[in-house]
Amino acid sequence: MQPADHAGVVDWIEENVYLSPRVPTASPGQWRREAVPAICAPGGPLECLDDPSVESEIVAKGSQTCLTTTGYAWLAYTCCTDPGSALIVMNSTQDARDKSSESWRPMWEDSPRLKRYLPASMRRDWTKLYQLVNRSPVYWVGANSPGRLGAKPIRRLMLDETDKYPEKFGGGKERREAGAAALAEQRTKTFRQKGLAKIFKVSTPTLDTGEIWKSYEQGDCRKLYVKCHACRAKQVMVWAAFRIDMPLSRTDPGAAVAGAHYECPHCRAGWTDAHRYKAICGGEWRATTQPKDPKARSHWFPSWNSVMVTHAYLAAQWIKAQGSQSALHDFINSECGEPFVHYENLIRDSVFAELEGGYREGVNWLTVDPYQAQYPQTEEESAIVIMGVDVQKGYLRAAVRSYARPGDSGLIWRGLIPDFRTLDARADEYGAAWVFIDQRYRTREVQEWCVEHAGYIPCLGVSRRSRALYTVQTVDLDEGKRGQGRTGRVIEALHHDPDMVKDILADQIQRADGARRWLVPQGYSTLGEYVGEMTAERNINGKWENPQRKANHDWDCECLCLLGAIRLGYFEVSQMEAKTDDATI
Repeated sequence: MQPADHAGVVDWIEENVYLSPRVPTASPGQWRREAVPAICAPGGPLECLDDPSVESEIVAKGSQTCLTTTGYAWLAYTCCTDPGSALIVMNSTQDARDKSSESWRPMWEDSPRLKRYLPASMRRDWTKLYQLVNRSPVYWVGANSPGRLGAKPIRRLMLDETDKYPEKFGGGKERREAGAAALAEQRTKTFRQKGLAKIFKVSTPTLDTGEIWKSYEQGDCRKLYVKCHACRAKQVMVWAAFRIDMPLSRTDPGAAVAGAHYECPHCRAGWTDAHRYKAICGGEWRATTQPKDPKARSHWFPSWNSVMVTHAYLAAQWIKAQGSQSALHDFINSECGEPFVHYENLIRDSVFAELEGGYREGVNWLTVDPYQAQYPQTEEESAIVIMGVDVQKGYLRAAVRSYARPGDSGLIWRGLIPDFRTLDARADEYGAAWVFIDQRYRTREVQEWCVEHAGYIPCLGVSRRSRALYTVQTVDLDEGKRGQGRTGRVIEALHHDPDMVKDILADQIQRADGARRWLVPQGYSTLGEYVGEMTAERNINGKWENPQRKANHDWDCECLCLLGAIRLGYFEVSQMEAKTDDATI
C-alpha cells in the first residue's frame, strides 16, 4: 500500500503535467498557474471541476485562453487520482484523431510523472480514438458520429467547441434524433444518478441560440472580478472600457494600436498590460445570477482575461474587424467570448402601448369615434374585414382585422377556435368577407373546406426567397381522377414569401416612416400572450426566425391578414413589392 497520489487539482496539475514542445504552444515546459491565473482563481473553472457538488462546468470563452489544454490536464488528473471512463467529443472524427495524437499523447509521453501511468502495451491499449490509462478508458469521438456518441456509459465528459456540433441527426425535413451534445450527455446518466458524473463543456459562442450560450445561461453566469491598481474598485472588464483612438487608426494604425489601453470606469485610470495582468492574478469569480440548474456552474471567459493577450493585439483585431460584418462577428465571438446576432429587425414589447386604439375588443374600430369621422365609408371607399387563420394539428388560431384604404387597419378579435364550423361562425359574427387560411398543416382538409365555402383562400409560405411577394396558384382538387376533367372543384391559392410579408408588417408595428396606421384594442399592450407571440420572431441577417421556438400563432395570423389586404387591394405597397404572377383561375 502507498499514500494516494491526490492533491488539489491545481497543485496536482502543476506538479505532474508538462507541456510538450511537440505541441504548438507559446510556453512549453512545466504547467504553471501563473500562465493561466484566471482559470486557477477562486471560484474559477478548475475549482468548480474539483467540486463534488458540481455536475456541469460550462465556459463560454474567447481565443487564446488555454481552456482546451487545461481540460486535458484536468482529465489526466482524474484518470490518475480517481480512475473512471472518460469521453472527449470533438467537432469531427478527424479532428478527434488529430487532437489525440498531436496534444493528448505528447502530454503523457513527455511528462515524467505521467509516463508511469501509460499502459504496458501501447499497441493494444493506446490508439488514436481509445486509450487505457491507469484503468481509465478514454474514448475520442467526432460530433458527426451519432452511433459512437451513444455507445457506452461515461463518467467524465469533455465537450470541446460545442457550437460546431450538429444540432440534430437524421434525414428529411424533421430530423428526430437529438443533437451531438445532448446524445453525449445522455451517456453520463448512470453516473449522474449516483452523483459521480462530471461534464466539462467549453466553446467559443456563435449565436445566442447556440449550444454553449444556452448552457451558459443555465448556470450561475460567473464573471471575473478584478481590482483597479489606482482606486481599488472591483469590476468586470468589458470591451466598452478599452480605449482605442479610432480616428488615428485611419491615418496611423500603428500608433493607434500602440496607444490602446484599458480604462477603469470608476476613476478613469489607464491600465497597461502589466496592470491588467496583475489584476487578473488577484481576481476572483462571482456568480451573477441564480442558476437554473443547481448543479451547473458557468463562466464567461473573454480573451482579455488571459495574460497571454495584449492590448495591442486586441486593438489590432478590433481595427481589422471594422472592415466587414463577418470580421466583426468573428471578433465578438473569438475575443469577447459572446454570441453575435445581426438584428435588422426586432419588435420590442414596449411598442404595443403606442398601438392601442380608442376601442375595445370585438368592436370594429371604423364604427367608433374619432375613426368613424376620419374614414367616411362610401360605395367607392368601403372598408373590408379580413380574417387570418393559422392551422395547427388539433386546433385553429385566428385574427380578425378591419382595413380601410390605403392600408390603415385595426384588430377586432383574436383567439383560439376548435374546428372549421366554429371558424365559419366566428367569421360571420365579425363580418369577415374573406378568410386567408394557412394550409401547411392539414392541407387536404383545408382545401376541401375552401372549395365548399366561398371567400376562403388557402395560403402557403414558400421556403425560398421569391421574386414576388405572392403568386396566385390554381389548385384542382380532382386532378388525376380518370374521366373527371374540370369538375368545378378548382380554387385559388396564394403562395407568398413570408419574409417579405413580415418585413412589411414589422414596419407597421414599429411605425416606420410611411407606415400605415396599425391598431390593437385597448388592453392589448398588457396582454402577455398576444405581445409574446407578436415578438417571438426577429429578423436575423435578412431572414425572420423564431430562435427560442416560442409560440407565434398571433404573428402568423396577422401576417395572413396583411397578405389578404394586399391581395384584395386594401393595402398599398410599392410596385416592386406588389408584383404578382397571376395564373388563370
